[in-house]
Amino acid sequence: MAKQLPWWREPTRAQWTTFMAAWVGWVLDAFDFVIFPLCAPLIAAEFGVPPIAVMGSVTLTLIVRLLGGVVAGWMADKWGRKLPLMLSLLWFAVFDALIYFAPSFAAVLVLRTLFGFGMGAEWTAGTAMAMEAWPARTRKIASGLLQAGYPIGYFIAAAVTSLVVPAFGWRAMFLIAAVPALLVLPIRFMVPDEKAPSKEGRPVAVAKPSFRDLLEPGVRNMIVLGTVIMTLGFVVYYGMTANYTGLMTGELGITPVSAFHHHMVFNVGMLVGVIIAGWIANRFGVIYALVGPALLMVPCVPLFVGGVDGFLMVGAFLGGCLGAGYSGVTPVLTTSLFPEHVRGRAIGLVYHAGALFAAFIPTFIPFMATRTGASIATTMGITIAVALVVMSTAILLVRKRLAIQEAALATEPSALAPPAPATTASSVAASPAANLPAALLARDSRPVVGADAR
Repeated sequence: MAKQLPWWREPTRAQWTTFMAAWVGWVLDAFDFVIFPLCAPLIAAEFGVPPIAVMGSVTLTLIVRLLGGVVAGWMADKWGRKLPLMLSLLWFAVFDALIYFAPSFAAVLVLRTLFGFGMGAEWTAGTAMAMEAWPARTRKIASGLLQAGYPIGYFIAAAVTSLVVPAFGWRAMFLIAAVPALLVLPIRFMVPDEKAPSKEGRPVAVAKPSFRDLLEPGVRNMIVLGTVIMTLGFVVYYGMTANYTGLMTGELGITPVSAFHHHMVFNVGMLVGVIIAGWIANRFGVIYALVGPALLMVPCVPLFVGGVDGFLMVGAFLGGCLGAGYSGVTPVLTTSLFPEHVRGRAIGLVYHAGALFAAFIPTFIPFMATRTGASIATTMGITIAVALVVMSTAILLVRKRLAIQEAALATEPSALAPPAPATTASSVAASPAANLPAALLARDSRPVVGADAR
């Protein structure tokens, strides 16, 4: 029996190049997104608007992000994943960079909302491209590595902001945000096309994608299931992060600098957590990687919200590692739910719809604290703990269906798999598959989904 290669040696150069293009795109996506909340107080001060108005633009970003994810998914299913990835990078880089020239807060609001369209498109196209290109055996490890791009993008944004803003002001950060546009060139010339031409030079025929495909019973059921899981996951994430700075500088009485350090530790924990989640998923399955960290986080919630003196920093690390780290399986989970012919549209819909449906959490927590007379810490803690338990319960209730989808993806070959050894005409003729219609072979190669999984 041949010895298996280490996971990092199994991918070909083309597969590594494709994965890195998606990974760097996600890092830059995170960088461009994070610089806005980091600069929010300065933006509010310059234009004389309340900070809540600046942060309220995040909701508009999430709305348009959903539209961007769906449109990019349609393009990805029609023309392949590479083209919408390049266009999305250009889009969000250009509209974020234009904020440098914004003469008013209204202009900032419009440009930042348009930025959200490109941000949604990047995750959709990049995730599908990275997961489909990577070898099936270690796809879950790659999922964790892909999600690690977000906390790394946060670190880069925080470091650059601390150096640039004091010297050049907040506007310079958005000029730097044009950097992702440069990634388009190496993607164009170094990343192979998934939909390559045939040997005769003719383009491979691609079925025209229709949004009616999403209404197929199996696909429709998976969209509902995926959206519910994504929504609960985002409820946890927004519950932990949206009011975290206000909690620390307000009720807990620590300095803004110390609060920033706690944010950094949270992202260190998230970086560690997403990588570990990918490893757990590869070894034990996606269900363990999702439910295990989530349930372990529940008793740690008091540490995260400052309920135990002296353990706030420990709580920040555990919050990132356990409370957000399970997101390391998000790419492989969402990809596994859908067959290739609808995957771009479907994952763009479920991921960004989940983010949008959970967008009420940042305002829900302070509203409930005011309404009930409870502290922000108590309201945050209850919201996070309940969401973790509900999410884990929902995943366990549908674990058999998720396991079927996970197994289907594990048998789906890489879109950039090395070509099979050449065969002789006699060996092809001898193959039973040689006498089957090509359409039947293509149909039977799709992953089993939903109602067809029985």
